[in-house]
Amino acid sequence: MAAAGEMHRDGELWPLLLEAVSVHNVLPLTSSCNMNCVFCSHRGNPPSVQTFSFPPLSLPLLRELIPFLDGNRKIVIGESTTRLCEGEPLTHPHLMPVLKEIREIFPRAPLQLTTNASLLRRDVVKELAAIFFRGGLELVISLNCISKEMRAEVMGDPKPGEALRGVALLEEESISFHGSVVALPHLTGWEELQKTLVFLKEAGALTSRIFLPGFTRFTSTEKLCFSSSTWKEVLVFLRELAEQIEYTLIPEPPFKEDLQATVEGVIASTPASRDGIRRGDIIKKVDGREVFSGVEAFFKIRDSADPLLEIRRVSSGVEGGVGGAKNYFQGKEFSLTKKAGETSGLVIFYDLPSNTVDDVRREIRRHRAVSPLLMTSRAAAPLWKAVLRGGFLPTATGLEIVENHFWGGTICCAGLLTVSDIELHLQRLPSGAEGPDLVIIPISPFDRQGRDLLGRSREELPLLLPQVSFSFL
Repeated sequence: MAAAGEMHRDGELWPLLLEAVSVHNVLPLTSSCNMNCVFCSHRGNPPSVQTFSFPPLSLPLLRELIPFLDGNRKIVIGESTTRLCEGEPLTHPHLMPVLKEIREIFPRAPLQLTTNASLLRRDVVKELAAIFFRGGLELVISLNCISKEMRAEVMGDPKPGEALRGVALLEEESISFHGSVVALPHLTGWEELQKTLVFLKEAGALTSRIFLPGFTRFTSTEKLCFSSSTWKEVLVFLRELAEQIEYTLIPEPPFKEDLQATVEGVIASTPASRDGIRRGDIIKKVDGREVFSGVEAFFKIRDSADPLLEIRRVSSGVEGGVGGAKNYFQGKEFSLTKKAGETSGLVIFYDLPSNTVDDVRREIRRHRAVSPLLMTSRAAAPLWKAVLRGGFLPTATGLEIVENHFWGGTICCAGLLTVSDIELHLQRLPSGAEGPDLVIIPISPFDRQGRDLLGRSREELPLLLPQVSFSFL
């Protein structure tokens, strides 16, 4: 691979960079990282997986990429896309010029920068505050653990105290941030996880996102593997801790099983907190119109000026004069005082946007399918089951879960499915009158050329069932 400074548009990395920027609104900077985390998802990928690590991209190349960003969406730096392995952005020698250029070209675009905080020296924090003195910067601090012993053992942190000092500097410059933690109770213990989340809350993190641990069949270190009950234990732990410390903890993935727009948290000093929305409220309507899902409610509220919310609230009270305390539902209306595009402060777990379901319904009509089949990942299956229960798709629509056989372990998301996974499932389907006449497959496992992580084309799949129509959505 050519060095980043010598890369041209016809280089092998350019199409992936362009896809990351123009599709995902992620600006890749470098795969370099000053940590060596044992749980890093980039470690242990087999040679057959087509992922790419790259040195710091040159400033001229980044200046070519920046105009392809969408200033109407959040611009993200420091998060990996599927094929590009992103490292620590603060190791990039031209980070500050890049941030200044983004702010000049897109003065109103929100920007999210994810960092492990170990390089947040005082001069760096002051420069960040100067560039974004009018706001627009959302820092995500990937802390993971706080004890020096664990940071050295689990993260390979050569200077375990630097990240904690970096977090403290953010409050001095009034830079808001969110926390990010990979839950590893089987490595660090539950106490370390709790101390880390409490530290983030007390340090001023608005919320903290907690990634559930994972491993694959390629994981060579036995201590990284865990029992099947761990995810449930982590989710219960987070729910109880959030109540105990009155703090918004966001599990990733959230494993929602319905499409209700449930308020999972309210960020302090935001329109939602000032106007009386509570955790546990269920948003039914926005500006008089029913919402299809949580994600639809979130974006409608964000995009509206002074939105009127109709919510359902679970309250405890006395019913019928008997004296027994019971839970019952109250209907309430709230008007949030906010500008269009301003954050509401509501935390709502991501589920399914209505246009995704509309696309599926439209494909079924277009093909005049009598027995359509929707294929989904194990992670998304509960949401699609909720769609079917709600009658949003024809009653004849079938649902099949495709397992992540290639990766194995705990992997269960659509973005990591391979052609071989889907192929294996298609071969088991009945044919003829008993089989489907339309198969709808998630598009997320494929790049813009229609290839999966192993380089196989999705166009191979229709050849298995030549009498059946295929759609990729």
